[in-house]
Amino acid sequence: MRLRHSVILTNTCLALWALTGCSASPSDSAPAAAPTEAHVPTAADHEVLSSERLADRLLTADDLGPGYAARPAATATSTEASVEGCPQLEQLGSTADNPYAMFPNQGKRVFTGPGGTQLIEELYSAPPKDLSAGAGRIMTSMGACPSYQLVTSTTVAEVRTQRVPVPRLGDEQWGQVLTVASGGRRTIVQQTVIRAGAVLLVVSGSPAEVTVHTQAALAKATAR
Repeated sequence: MRLRHSVILTNTCLALWALTGCSASPSDSAPAAAPTEAHVPTAADHEVLSSERLADRLLTADDLGPGYAARPAATATSTEASVEGCPQLEQLGSTADNPYAMFPNQGKRVFTGPGGTQLIEELYSAPPKDLSAGAGRIMTSMGACPSYQLVTSTTVAEVRTQRVPVPRLGDEQWGQVLTVASGGRRTIVQQTVIRAGAVLLVVSGSPAEVTVHTQAALAKATAR
């Protein structure tokens, strides 16, 4: 079963393989501790935002600080993969109603940071009930199996998944850590997904990067 890139690959280590070669730095040996819970004000209305407006609300390299650079999202990865050992994830990838594809309004930015760290930010906008159902389905499917394999034309990767707590930001929150091992190398990717009204924020990268930058990303994404 072949997975569409927009469903799974942007939400796993494969989204970072093109940038890092799936090499793990010493700081990636364990997920970062969750910060103290904090509440970020979110937009009071449920206005659906266009892709152009979402693009304006993405973080920039200047927002992240010295040593960061943005790169075109289209170059993050063009890899296609099949998944083995997780029927729920296989079903998600093979269905025509890809939850993220239901949200035509979207924006994405990929960053490289100091020491080769990586961060990917994605924004989607749709009516809140649609965002809630779609994101919930994706995260449930991705967390349904404690382990599975991702197979590309050149690589077989073992993936382990773990749900992690997320600060109470926005209206709904999901969090997971994926440990991907291949060819004697390992990388850890943390993903935080937050719905705030009609905006869905997805932040993926090393645990430290996601922990540090998620709150700022949400504040900018939901600013009036």
